[in-house]
Amino acid sequence: MELKAYNRQGTQDLAQKGLIPAVAYNKDKNISFAVEAKAFDRVFRAQSTHGLVELQLEGGETLPALVKSVQMDKRRRVPVHADFFLVTYGQEIEAPVPVHTTGKAKGVAENGGILDVLVHNLSIIAPGPRRIPAEIVVDVTKLDIGDVITAGDIQLPENIKLAVDPSLAVVTVLPPQKMAATSDEAEGSEQTAASAEE
Repeated sequence: MELKAYNRQGTQDLAQKGLIPAVAYNKDKNISFAVEAKAFDRVFRAQSTHGLVELQLEGGETLPALVKSVQMDKRRRVPVHADFFLVTYGQEIEAPVPVHTTGKAKGVAENGGILDVLVHNLSIIAPGPRRIPAEIVVDVTKLDIGDVITAGDIQLPENIKLAVDPSLAVVTVLPPQKMAATSDEAEGSEQTAASAEE
């Protein structure tokens, strides 16, 4: 997605213009600029930190980048500052990618278990910034209570590699502990009531 970058002299009047301060950097370059707050918010909501952003600088230069971090206004929950990491086309890059599950786990459907996604963003290595997948889909259909899907079990898109330990637990199914605890509490209350009546 494209995002226009404006030259900035200071930060005092940016908010009045609907802009927020931003920086973009890598080991060779560091630049400061401003972006439209609403436009950045749309881009960030659409692709978070894993989607490629093309920063269009005044003067015509376009720089590919990923959102590195965002400072939010705690009260209004809107971005007030953005950091971008500059990338190079055709160069390997590590990036976090959101994990989404598909199917209904056997342990949930048949045994009342609770699906627990332990890793919501999985770090991968892509051959270039344009090759970063939008998501990683994990099929949990066969997962029973106590079963675990690790990072190494996940089928990644072509030419995508893991940037984490393959033994990292990503998804599991927990036993219905809360339901059991509720039943125990109810049973305990009934016993207490019965004792009181006696």
